[in-house]
Amino acid sequence: MKIRQIESFSVKQPSDGRTYSLVRVTTESGPVGWGESPSVSARDLSLAQAACAGQEATRFEVLRTKLESVGGGLRSAIIMAAVDIVGQVSKAPAYQVMGGPTRNKVRALTEWSEAAAKAGHRAFIVDAKYQPQAGFDYVVNGGASMTPVAASLLAVQLEKNRPLWLDEPCRATNVGALRKISEESVTPIGWGGNASSTATIQDMLREQVIDVVRLGLRRFDLWTIRKTAALAETYYTAVAPGAGHGPVATAAALHLAASMPNFFIQEVPWAAGEDAKMRAELVGANIEQVKDGYFALPTGAGLGIKVNEAALRRYAA
Repeated sequence: MKIRQIESFSVKQPSDGRTYSLVRVTTESGPVGWGESPSVSARDLSLAQAACAGQEATRFEVLRTKLESVGGGLRSAIIMAAVDIVGQVSKAPAYQVMGGPTRNKVRALTEWSEAAAKAGHRAFIVDAKYQPQAGFDYVVNGGASMTPVAASLLAVQLEKNRPLWLDEPCRATNVGALRKISEESVTPIGWGGNASSTATIQDMLREQVIDVVRLGLRRFDLWTIRKTAALAETYYTAVAPGAGHGPVATAAALHLAASMPNFFIQEVPWAAGEDAKMRAELVGANIEQVKDGYFALPTGAGLGIKVNEAALRRYAA
């Protein structure tokens, strides 16, 4: 299953204007896999084609090494597509390729809205001014915008409301400052959404200043997140991957979640109306439907999706 061609298709959601790229990887023997990237430059696509042409789709680590000079989003998309291919050829869901399922459903997290709550979501990302409501769980988004002192004060103030965690309260530039935030409050702290490398997370785990690892598929590939999760497991630390932009990344995230023993909850973007219709059309199924706060696991081979190429053309950016 040697890789023959890598192509990128940019799409745009009709209502909120969100754009992302679906990446198609075609093999010489015929099987095709799909991945997703926030955006793909012509330069990165050319580099990726040169690096991957003739390489076996099954050799994930080799592909990762050869794609080191390529943007993280495209690298993630190609590994995603390779896993999709291997799953299809094996006639097994991608989570079987990644070690087998550890759960039969995946807890969902999204931005707060009444529409999302009515649609079945039960856990939300909110700002610090949000007033907790019975029946819902929430994560406070710090946006990496506070000073360590302000972050520490906020973490203490949030204790009485018991959020799932306080997310990225400040930039992770000083482990000593992060330790102060962690030690002065029982509010769990999540980091990793803005990380540029896994080395930062490794330092946090070693210093025990992180409660929830937040690496996401916009920057990191499936295997990098999974390996980091395995490291986090040795520190009894949970993993709550960040969101992708579109439904292909959601499908991949559900398989990833199913394969990780220390998985906690999966963030996904909220989409309604025409945007939700588009996302379902793109992947041939409404994989983003939530019931009582949980996603069902995809059941088909590979990522369990079938990309609608007519929809790709219809929603082209």
